[in-house]
Amino acid sequence: MKESNVPMNKETLTAKLVDLVEGRETPESWKNWWNEHELEVETLLNPGEFLKLKPCKHGFKWVPVFTSQKGAVAILEKNGVKCNSSHFYQEQYLEELDAFCKEQKRQQREKQKEFKDKHPAWFKQYPKFSKALSKILEPSDEILSAATEAEIDRQEELLKFIFPAKVREFFLLSAGIHVSTGLTIMLSGMFYVTIHEEQYCVLGEFWKEADGDQLLLRHGEETIWYYAHEQDKVKPLCNDMTELLEKKLARYLHEN
Repeated sequence: MKESNVPMNKETLTAKLVDLVEGRETPESWKNWWNEHELEVETLLNPGEFLKLKPCKHGFKWVPVFTSQKGAVAILEKNGVKCNSSHFYQEQYLEELDAFCKEQKRQQREKQKEFKDKHPAWFKQYPKFSKALSKILEPSDEILSAATEAEIDRQEELLKFIFPAKVREFFLLSAGIHVSTGLTIMLSGMFYVTIHEEQYCVLGEFWKEADGDQLLLRHGEETIWYYAHEQDKVKPLCNDMTELLEKKLARYLHEN
């Protein structure tokens, strides 16, 4: 008789939990069994036990069965059922995690090498910032190609805002960057904001103090301003874009 035709009761559930605890399930067999019997299991367990046993959704193959095993151990111990807990799922999860970390490091090295190979002008114009950036780049980080003069002009016209000379110099190297440690500067993402009745052009985000803090520009100035949203304060940050990159951001990336 197929397992799916076996009536679900305390006995059959206990037998299944013993199989799980002792390592006789695979991620696939446990997921399939759960999908078929979830409603029945819910009637046989209290809400806390059910939630601990329920396989979690996870990108790693072995995490759902490993976490369910922990829930099964607790249920069996509560009911005085003795069994030998297997370390197999944990070992498989650790192998999977190790492989994932190695692949992430490989992709990171590749991303960093690609940045150095593709952007020699960065290291010439912003040596400190580029060196710091090249060491922390993650696979998901974005470094856009240079913007054209025409693209920069169009954005200025759209915003009715003339970019400081050194900001324009930056965009002629890259139309934008997004770094997961908390830095985003995108030509296409700039917009106006009014803070305390003063109008600013938002250059991007810089999470110096908190998530979402912004880099700001004002008409006719090279100065880069900083909006700390938790304090609701605008502060002068540095004299110009080059100082922002070479001093403030280079130090920030090095420390993070």
